[in-house]
This record gives sequence, C-alpha cells and structure tokens, in this order.
Amino acid sequence: MKYWFLRLCLACIPLGASAQWNYPSYDALKGQIQSISSNKLVEQVSIGKSFSGEQIPVLKIQSSKEAKPTLLIVAGVDGKHLAGSINALSVAKHILALPAAELQTLLSDKSIWIVPVLNVDAYKRNAQTLDWASGNGRQIDNDRDGRIDENPNVDLNKDGVISQMRVKLPAGPFRSHAEHPDLMVVADRTKSESGSYELFKEGLDTDQDGLFGEDGLGGVNIDRNFTFEYPFFEQETGDYAASEPETRAIIDLIFEHPQIATVLHFGLQNNLSVPEQFDPRKASERITKSWTSNDTQISAIISQLYNKDMKSLGDAPKMPAGRGNFSSTVYYHTGKFSFVTPSWWIPSQADTSKKAPPNQGLKDEDRFANWVRAKQIQGAILPWTKIDHPDFPGQEVEVGGVVDKFRQNPPVEHLEESGRLHADFIVKLTKAMAKLEFSAPKVTNLGDDVYRIEIRLFNTGAMPVYPEIADRIKHVSKMKSILEIQKSQKFLSGKRLQLYPTLAAGGSTNFSWLVKGKGKVQLTVGCPSAGEKTIDITL
Repeated sequence: MKYWFLRLCLACIPLGASAQWNYPSYDALKGQIQSISSNKLVEQVSIGKSFSGEQIPVLKIQSSKEAKPTLLIVAGVDGKHLAGSINALSVAKHILALPAAELQTLLSDKSIWIVPVLNVDAYKRNAQTLDWASGNGRQIDNDRDGRIDENPNVDLNKDGVISQMRVKLPAGPFRSHAEHPDLMVVADRTKSESGSYELFKEGLDTDQDGLFGEDGLGGVNIDRNFTFEYPFFEQETGDYAASEPETRAIIDLIFEHPQIATVLHFGLQNNLSVPEQFDPRKASERITKSWTSNDTQISAIISQLYNKDMKSLGDAPKMPAGRGNFSSTVYYHTGKFSFVTPSWWIPSQADTSKKAPPNQGLKDEDRFANWVRAKQIQGAILPWTKIDHPDFPGQEVEVGGVVDKFRQNPPVEHLEESGRLHADFIVKLTKAMAKLEFSAPKVTNLGDDVYRIEIRLFNTGAMPVYPEIADRIKHVSKMKSILEIQKSQKFLSGKRLQLYPTLAAGGSTNFSWLVKGKGKVQLTVGCPSAGEKTIDITL
C-alpha cells in the first residue's frame, strides 16, 4: 500500500521538481564568488578563459601576496558535478568564518586557493537545461559518424526532465525493483531472476545507430582530457590530450606556482575514503602507474583523517579514477600530492525509521532508492508513463525511472553538512602540510679563522615537503640549501648551493660546512612547496 501511495506522490513531481531543484544559475554563482572575494583576505583572479570565452576564477585565501605553501582546491571539472562547485564555495565561506585568531594562524605560513568551477561552460549550460552533459562549450562529434549534435536528448513525455526509457520484451536484462517498482535493476540470472525490459536513456535514435541521445549538446569532458593515460578516440575526450583551454589553464596554474604543495579535487572519483595502494609491478614499469610506497603511507594517514571527519556522512562509495583524469595527472605529471573526493554521497543509512530496512551494505540502487524515499527527494525517481515511440512501433514503451543528475547532486540544502565537514577537514589538511624548523646552529672555532658550521633542519608537519615521486620529475623544485658568505670568506668544504631529496614528515637532515674567515653568513633552506627558512649565523 505504501508503495502505491509513494507513486501517487511522485506523479506530482514535475511541477514541484524545479522548486526543490535550486542550484544557482551561473550568474548567481558568479555573484557568490564575487561576494566571497570582497573579503580582505581573498583575491579573485582569472586563470584563463573557457572554450566559450568565460573567465575561470580562482579565489586566493591568503594573508599576503607572498608565496607560501599552498593547498589548491579544484571543483567543477566534470560538468555533471555541480555539487562539487557548491561545496567548494561552502568551504570558502566556512574557512573565512573561522575565529580571527585561528584564521590568522592558519594563513601565517600557508595559503588556500579555490577554483570553484573549472568547466565554466558546462555549469552555465547545465544549470538551465533539462539534461546534464559533462563537456565544455566545444561542439564535438561524440559518436564519430561525421555529424555534430545530430542526436540530441528529447523530452518525450514533456515532463521537463530527461529520465529513462524502458521497452517491454518477452525476456530482457532488466526487471522492476521488488520494493521500488519505478526503479529498474539488472536481473540476477544466478538467482533465477528473469527480466522483461530493455533500458535506455530517454530520447530518439535520430541517426539510426542504435543509440539514444548520444550526440547532443556538450563538448569535451575536461576530466577526460588530461595527459596521464589519456584515452584516445573515446567519447568526450577531445582530439588530443590537453586540447582544451580549461585543461591547459589549470595545469599552467600548477606549473607556474611551485608553492602549490597539495591539490584537492571535488570530483567524481575517490581516493580519500579508501587510500591509494602500492603496486610494485605498476611502480616498476617504464611509465609509473602506482603511487610510491612512501607516498601511499601519506595517503593512508590523510585517508584516516578524512574518514574520521566524515564519519557522520557514512561510508563513501568507491569511485575509481578514469583515464585522462585531473587528479591522476596532478600526481604523476606535476609531482603534487593529489586527493579527490565527490564531497557528497548518499548516506549509508539513508532511512533511519524503524520500519525501513537497514541500508548499509546494500547495492547502490537500493541505497539511492531508500535515500530518495527517506528524504522525500522530489523528481529523482519518476513513475513510468506510456508513450508511442517511433523507433519501437507496436511495442510497449514507457518513460520514467531515475533522473541521473540526482545520483551525485542532491538538492542544495542537502550539501550544507558536507560543506561544513569538508571545511573542517581542509583546515586539518592545511595544518598537516610540511613545515620547516631549524635547530640552534653550532659553530666550532677550529683555529686559524676556520669555522665548522653545523645545523639541523626538521620537518614538523605530517606530510613530506613534496611527494617521493616528485624526485623523478625534473621540473619540480627540489629541496635546496644556499649558504651566502662574504667576499672575505671562502668555503673549505661544502658548497654554496646543494640539492636534496624530499624531507619526510617528522624527518630531519644535517648540514655542515667549513668556512674560513670571520663575519656573518646567511643560510636559506627549503623549497616552494614547504616554504623557506632563513637564519643568520655569526662566525
């Protein structure tokens, strides 16, 4: 009985869905960005333009323009993930709302930069269209048939959204869910289940290639256009790696600002809930495809910190990285610690009422359906409506089921808790970044104006000064020491400038020189991603 009541309620959804679906328009989003940038601790600059000519903003939360070790947060890379952009702005607001003394301490030796929406074209389009596409504003031939946008999405039942389409068959791969009749699931043949439907995306097969709505609006998916394991000749990937201005803009930002130490991506992958694992075989290949052993240890530490902070959200889903994605490219090709999280997911206990079955450990479809029911999410799962479909003459065809955008993008009010929790985590992540401290220098007079200088440098942070993999990447700025002496002095041992490998969390390194001649010397040690420490020593 309760399921028929639910279906009756859902029948009203198209009229109420837009009222609940309150993601801001792009102009409203720009207004939020502008409001945040009015804070005296925030500088808004553009890192480049999108394919359609829109500025791509970055919000720099910092106490001064002096280069300091920086945490970079990037959202809105895949155009279907509007929730990531909303959470990125929420994080900015929560950080700026910290008590003044705490915020001053946090920014005294670190900076936090936020790119709230990298794929501006996609956000601008998706915030005002029926269906969402991942790509930017470039027109592309997704099905590679020599025609562009010839098979767009079509709202067949005129309900204002693009949902699913099922076709009745004597035997098919899909069946209705036992408890959620408007939800389609794959029939499990190993359990003697039988299916009676084929399932498609709502639309027409305009070009008669057997696919529905596969070549409409939406260009290159920026999160499939990066250089690491770039997927050639696949849909939405572009003509070649880094073909898109958005891709080049974010990579240029990282290369041109070596103080960026760690990158956090609010995207449709996840290496925070489950840390990176060391794979000796992949790590030994000519093209490394595994985090190094030492770097995976850091990944485990940060993952533990993350899961502790996100405990109230329940277990996050496993979301493996696809090829050509942003986060993997950041680690393997720019030598930065790179973490990625969807920043929101359907809670593992979506329905806590006594009558509802426990949700934890169920399949993704069960979790989604229980969440929709428990939170009364309008417009996420629609009742099935019969239509006449020109591609299936004489067959029973219905439109309804799941509206895909809800899977990763809940109504905005459901993002409030995740935004706050991620802001708390980001404060801790920033504090965990490398921090350098000197011991007191030891100067020994060896006679005849010869002095031995000894000093020790400590990394008091919870992370290395940069990932171990960065020592394999030539363009990454390495740890270095520079001892400046006066014209009347000279080195007897040791060099003015020396390079060193990364300094581990809690690690230290000793420096020693023999210098002839009295007077002051100045020692500077560090690297952009950990900052530099300078000390004057009198001989």
